[in-house]
Amino acid sequence: MSAHLPVNIRRVAEKAGVAPITVSRALRNAPNVSEPTRQKVVQAAESLGYKPDPLVSAYASRIRQSRPAAEGGVTLAWLSSDGPDDERPWIAPFQRGVVKRSAELGFDLDETVYTGGMSGNRVRQLLEARGVRGIVIPNLHYYGDEIPDLPSIVSVGIGPSMAERPQHNVSVDAFINVGVIFSRLLTLGYERIGFCEHTGGTFNTQGQAMGGYLFHQHRIAEKHRIPPLIGLDLGNECDASRKEVLNWVDRYQPDAVITGFCFLRGWLEEAGQDVPGDIGITHYSLADDTPGWSGVDPRPEMIGAAAVDLLTAHILRNEYGTPAQPKRMRFGGRWVQGATTRKQRDVFVPQDVEPPGYSHSLEWYHHEFF
Repeated sequence: MSAHLPVNIRRVAEKAGVAPITVSRALRNAPNVSEPTRQKVVQAAESLGYKPDPLVSAYASRIRQSRPAAEGGVTLAWLSSDGPDDERPWIAPFQRGVVKRSAELGFDLDETVYTGGMSGNRVRQLLEARGVRGIVIPNLHYYGDEIPDLPSIVSVGIGPSMAERPQHNVSVDAFINVGVIFSRLLTLGYERIGFCEHTGGTFNTQGQAMGGYLFHQHRIAEKHRIPPLIGLDLGNECDASRKEVLNWVDRYQPDAVITGFCFLRGWLEEAGQDVPGDIGITHYSLADDTPGWSGVDPRPEMIGAAAVDLLTAHILRNEYGTPAQPKRMRFGGRWVQGATTRKQRDVFVPQDVEPPGYSHSLEWYHHEFF
């Protein structure tokens, strides 16, 4: 008979042998709960299949704020202007993060909402009819339509937003990621680090990647600094861009390149360059189109999960509609060692290369910029 009882905090407390208030605190990662106790509570909750009830949490939050409870459900939606067969493949990892985190927090997620060609009014009607209270909008920089004003819905975008309407969003921190690559290339003994990027990359990162490169050039001797190559057309068959890249490499002789261009490796190897023997290459946002590359994994699933965290936090506080002050969260990635750079520092690092461990010190800033 107990198998049919609802799994609530009291049942988790009985299983873990602690008080219900301790369960509540442990599941919120409260600082006054020891790590062994928290682990015991988490294990008990997982074994019982416990999930927090978002309706209860939202109601409690609204009571604390003395605000009336909003009617409707707590369904979330993955909102895309692409159809199910047209979704860009590099978006899938972000979606997996959204799906997983929604389930962990006890929210239903509707993944079947495609708004391509719909008017703003039609989008609003569709979401309200499905009881959607929060939407995650992937690839904001590709989104085909202006996001309508949705007074009863919270929206969070993935990627930088170019829309005039204020929009919460979470995105990759390309500035930080270029710094991560720069640090690793310096420890691998590279001296002449170049940067090339197509116009789409500059647009998508809003200049963060190029800005990171220009900033981190101060970590190497001036004689080794190379002007970035930007404004390239996108496409493997773009012969003009191919020639421009090869001419740039021939002129400046970089021993490593940071790029957002997945075609760079093929172009260099077709021109007779050995990667990484003659030149190392790295990508600041690794995806399925850069297998085997060195570079930065932007951790898209983590970013998708963060979008849900931001979205549900506003739902639990009963904060809907267009934000007066949008929150913009950026996340750095992690270095991935691939086959396109040296695997170990097998050459001596010259004295005029700033050691990565000291490149962000106060002394370094004063030395370079003041």
